[in-house]
Amino acid sequence: MNALLMFAQVSVMRDAVTAFVVIFTDFCALMILLAALRERKYGDRVWANESRCLMLTDGEQVFSLGAAEILIGRHMSADIRLWDRRVSRFHALLVLQDGNWRIEDLQSADGTFVNGRRIRSPRVLHPNDVIRIGESSFTVVRGSERGLR
Repeated sequence: MNALLMFAQVSVMRDAVTAFVVIFTDFCALMILLAALRERKYGDRVWANESRCLMLTDGEQVFSLGAAEILIGRHMSADIRLWDRRVSRFHALLVLQDGNWRIEDLQSADGTFVNGRRIRSPRVLHPNDVIRIGESSFTVVRGSERGLR
């Protein structure tokens, strides 16, 4: 009888420990999800500010820089597609890094030019910089220019 009572106590204790571990794990998962949600909301606000800072315009169209990386080229997956034989399929990449937009030539055949000079390494972009890729030219403008937000 004593052994039976002891077995029941061990079983109850094991069930209590299991319940505690499950509840504790769920609590930790909930805290991680809440922290991630707060971080995402903060990140979305920062991202909205960063992406509004600079845009590209070719005089007719305005290209909002709304992603951390923007591919320019002829390929179907390019974010900015150019229909020009002098443009490589994967020609250049715009990258938001440390709050600055940089442009990098992806070893294209005809090169990427900023303000008339061929770039050989990633280059930080500034308002009024002129990017030339193939026959296309883009001017870097602030998001608030031309009534854009």
